[in-house]
Amino acid sequence: MATAEEAIDIYDGIKEDKKVAEYYLLNYAKELKTYQDAKEEFMNYKEQRDENIGGGRAGVGNPTEQIAMKSIEFDSDYPNFRWLKAVEIVQRGLGERKNMFIKVRREAEQLHQIGRGRKGWVVYVQRRYGEEMEKRFIIPEVWINEKTIRIWWQDIVDRTVFVVNKI
Repeated sequence: MATAEEAIDIYDGIKEDKKVAEYYLLNYAKELKTYQDAKEEFMNYKEQRDENIGGGRAGVGNPTEQIAMKSIEFDSDYPNFRWLKAVEIVQRGLGERKNMFIKVRREAEQLHQIGRGRKGWVVYVQRRYGEEMEKRFIIPEVWINEKTIRIWWQDIVDRTVFVVNKI
């Protein structure tokens, strides 16, 4: 059975995973751009062939297969690929309203709407989410309470951790 130390290590790991998941949820666009730029550079890099080596070609013969293999190699070696993929999977599994929620949560983060005590992002998300809902669904005076906002966010973070561990 598990020792107390092992249990603490596992709970610390889960806590760290939640922090990482939150980071990738909030910074998905920036991290995706970094990934895409790095992958493009990797895919366009052409190895210099040694002129002293004679005869034939080595590796996969089909150029399309070579590109696919190189892409797979990059993805498997890229340290943040799993997290980016997990965020994408989670977002695809959520409905339009929850994706609107994530969008305004990201806005709050970009505007550094995190204050002391009661987190400033909650109030910002409450206001902006209501505005977005009214604009999209023509529903007047949408207001989601603070507890619900926090539960929604924690659920999305937890889903992301679950998905990344399934990848």
